[in-house]
Amino acid sequence: MLQRIVQIINSSTQVIEDGTLFCNNYIIADCDCLKYLENKNILESNISTTQIGNTVNLELSLAELNSIGYYEDVITFVLKNKYTMPNGNYYIEEIKCYNTDCNEFLNRYSNVISLINSIKNIAKHNYLDVDTDISIIFSEDKALLLSFIYNAADIQQISQDNIKNIVEIFSNGNSKEQLIFINELIDFLTSENENNRFKFLLSHIAEFADRANNAYQYYIRNFSYNKLKTELDNAALEYSKKIQSVINDAQTKLIAIPAANVLAVSNMSFANLIDIKNIVLIISLFVFAVLINIFIKNQKSALKFTTHNINIYKQTFKFMDNIVKESFEIVDNELRKQKRRLIIIQCINWGIPILLLIISIVVYFNWICQK
Repeated sequence: MLQRIVQIINSSTQVIEDGTLFCNNYIIADCDCLKYLENKNILESNISTTQIGNTVNLELSLAELNSIGYYEDVITFVLKNKYTMPNGNYYIEEIKCYNTDCNEFLNRYSNVISLINSIKNIAKHNYLDVDTDISIIFSEDKALLLSFIYNAADIQQISQDNIKNIVEIFSNGNSKEQLIFINELIDFLTSENENNRFKFLLSHIAEFADRANNAYQYYIRNFSYNKLKTELDNAALEYSKKIQSVINDAQTKLIAIPAANVLAVSNMSFANLIDIKNIVLIISLFVFAVLINIFIKNQKSALKFTTHNINIYKQTFKFMDNIVKESFEIVDNELRKQKRRLIIIQCINWGIPILLLIISIVVYFNWICQK
């Protein structure tokens, strides 16, 4: 139907005034299409006759024409479709082009829509403010508010090759290259007026692409596997020392556990289990266990804090998972060992006084039964 409407319009003398498309001297050739226009409230004039061959003047509502895919010029087309491409078929009169035609303007427009979507993909937050889509982009300690304000004239200036490369990088998940491009985007647009930032990006897209590519190439040239591996290995060694120190620093205090238990057992009188000395010794062992348990919890907190620092450090190299995993394998193993050791120490700390108490109770009741 859109093609038939275009044929009607192009078969007449066209004048646009106050939102109305005047199609003068149209020789009726498609009565069904005229009825369609009337049913859709597109036809604003009354036609006394719709016989084929008659000449009539048509008044068509441009707003209603836009709604079915007919646009009088590229300005209107962009204004009506700033952030999403039309779902159905459409035709732009100014450039005599359908959506299925190969056209330079439509290719550029499609790339701009792709660029907007890719930037929204990397943004931390997107929202709509008075018919304008806005993205908030963060990177490390920097932020950028980017309003997607542009018009048809801005589309004419863009470099398609550059924009396609940028879209691909911004759409390609998390990567070091993407992070560098985000940093450069923020630096490139921060000094510009907020409402002019996207226009500036479109008109200087080639310059931005060069800057971002150069920054990435500089990063690649200065990247050294051996240098990074050495840094990771040194960090892993330092963290291993910190983890080992959790137990090493506690050795003098933990040695008191067996000493206190041996001393208590050797001083217990099993001949008279309800002796006050035995009761005091068992109570003292539990008090001692509580104090040691507090110390063990402090060591667990230190181990937890070290684990948190290790995870944060690993996050700074999250794009090199294999290298990090290789360097920190010994650290992760040591971490698991130390956690198990603290659990074992805690079990011993509570196990001996509890076991001694149970044995004393069993012996005592056995002694009573034998009496």
